[in-house]
Amino acid sequence: MFKPNKITLAVFSVCLTPNYAFATDLTPIEVTTSQEEAQQKTVEAKKILQAGNSETGTTLRKISGVEASRMGGHGVDLVIRGQKETQLNILIDGAKIEGGCPNRMDPPTAYAEMSSFDDVTVIKGVNSVTYGTGGTGGTVLFERNMPAFEDGKPYNGEINLGTSNNGLTQDMNATVSAGGDKGYIVLQGSKKSADNYTDGNGDEVRSSYDSRQGHIDLGWTPNDNNELRLSYENTRTEDALFQDAKMDAPLSDGSTTRLRYKGTDLTENIQALDIDLYHSDVDHVMNNYSFRPDTTLANRKETLTDVQSKGAKIKLTSMLGHTQLDYGVQFEGVDKMATLYNANTNTALFDMWPNVSSETRSAFLESTSLFKNNQKVIMGLRYDNYTANADDTNKNYYRAVYKNYSEKTEVDQSNINALLRYERKYDNNINVFAALSRTHRYADATELFIAKGTSWTGNPDLKPEQHNQFDIGLSQSSNKTTWSASIFYDSVNNYILKDKGSNQTASLNTAGTNTVYLNKDATISGLDISAETKANQHLTLGGNASLTHGTNETDNRNLTGMSPFNGNLYAEYAANSWNTGARFNFATAQDEVNSEFNEDETPAWSTVDLYAGYKVNKTIVLTAGVDNLFDHAYFTHVNRYDPTQGDIYKVYEPGRIVWAKLNAKF
Repeated sequence: MFKPNKITLAVFSVCLTPNYAFATDLTPIEVTTSQEEAQQKTVEAKKILQAGNSETGTTLRKISGVEASRMGGHGVDLVIRGQKETQLNILIDGAKIEGGCPNRMDPPTAYAEMSSFDDVTVIKGVNSVTYGTGGTGGTVLFERNMPAFEDGKPYNGEINLGTSNNGLTQDMNATVSAGGDKGYIVLQGSKKSADNYTDGNGDEVRSSYDSRQGHIDLGWTPNDNNELRLSYENTRTEDALFQDAKMDAPLSDGSTTRLRYKGTDLTENIQALDIDLYHSDVDHVMNNYSFRPDTTLANRKETLTDVQSKGAKIKLTSMLGHTQLDYGVQFEGVDKMATLYNANTNTALFDMWPNVSSETRSAFLESTSLFKNNQKVIMGLRYDNYTANADDTNKNYYRAVYKNYSEKTEVDQSNINALLRYERKYDNNINVFAALSRTHRYADATELFIAKGTSWTGNPDLKPEQHNQFDIGLSQSSNKTTWSASIFYDSVNNYILKDKGSNQTASLNTAGTNTVYLNKDATISGLDISAETKANQHLTLGGNASLTHGTNETDNRNLTGMSPFNGNLYAEYAANSWNTGARFNFATAQDEVNSEFNEDETPAWSTVDLYAGYKVNKTIVLTAGVDNLFDHAYFTHVNRYDPTQGDIYKVYEPGRIVWAKLNAKF
């Protein structure tokens, strides 16, 4: 393990990354620029890892418009446009993986080790119908590229070592690839150890964990137009503690097997063919006694879960004049089982996920037409058929809670989704886009069938959310300056509201502090802005900001978890072999809260990060810095808490973190 001494830290703790940290080659930070710049960001994974905390959800907060909900040190859960959980599509190298915790200790990003990927793309809202069903809040693509080899050198290697004084004590990652014109093999592994961190008040936050992750890629490239890749990946997290939960997680173990094919220029009529097949398996254990010795024997509880996900997608691309057609079919299936036990007597108390199976069958067609004057029109249609059933459910729980319960334990719903998008690039390099979309998000296993007695009860009669979104944006890029701005408005029919029973007495038989789910109408709106300019050859200045507002129109209440105006400002100086920078992070106070759900107001906060890097030679790069330089005590508005359990508090973010990393390539 790399353990820097105080002198090393002092030398390199000069300044921190701006919007995204420097890659290990110390080149300036670049974000993919396109006519979708105001809505879509693509970054190299390495460029957002140069910080004291490399947990995936935490690092993605560096991207404008992305928030994440903290419950502990691991499994920080993404929020985009005020939407979360299954309102977001998370694709890990083309595959999906579903977590095993009904309370989301292990969201999909908990099985996506950031250091193992090449690129991450964040799409806010909907800009295509080809990624998958749902994704009403956004889509996140974690992607690994085919390795490239220099002439006469059929191998590559990279090692990253890091440590910090607060939280993550050991952070190691290594990748080795070898191959040639006809194929390749990639071996990658990572290991992390984290202690409980200390917040800005000097209080210890339950957040420690140990994780190991690894993957192997076997690729066959018979020619330049074809690639077949077989992959296997395993992520195992042990002894994860959670500050804002009634339980901790001794084990979260997830594995994914993928088979991907990419072909180009296959025939005169088929310009591209993409095939994705995957199968994921997650075992999750959580209890209230392994790391909580004060729990009495009679009160010991444990939940065991097993989740399997599978999917297949075939997408073809053809050209028809000046129009590109992307079309295909897709299948997704998820099986979930979760049982809560009395650990003292080893007796089952509740089938929380009562053997729930869901399947989605889809067909999609999207046309991208290019016209004169750099104009583009995108039109997309997607048909989804969603089915779900709970084989082992007890209908008495649903009868006891919901009035007019239909007695159903299965769902069969079909809908058509549509997208219309216009883009234009003007001579002064200004890009404009406007888009209308209608997409549906189906209730998941928890919202439909969770059955922790009548204290936390799903609703099998839920209708799918229907999101009617309007997006408009501007962006411009030149040699010195890049900026973008966008706004969105989302009118949601049948928004699935998680609420306390006491707020919905007209629809319930049992109403109190119990957790229930009901359809409501809602609106969500917001904006994103970003800008960057090169003041001179070495100095770069920039900033990002976003805002989200949400209203439960049916009950005339605010929606929970809406981020206030927040963002960052940064300055960066880069020379030939070293760089330095500073970033000012901020959020204004949030007083537009859902008081009926006991959501607390959040005070304004700000932090300063400093960073520096030095390229020793072609092989070795050293980076170090200080996060939260002034040890400010703060929490973000979306950080997790559960008012139905009697504990109303936010999880504080880490205080000052001094960190250092070493990168070596061979």
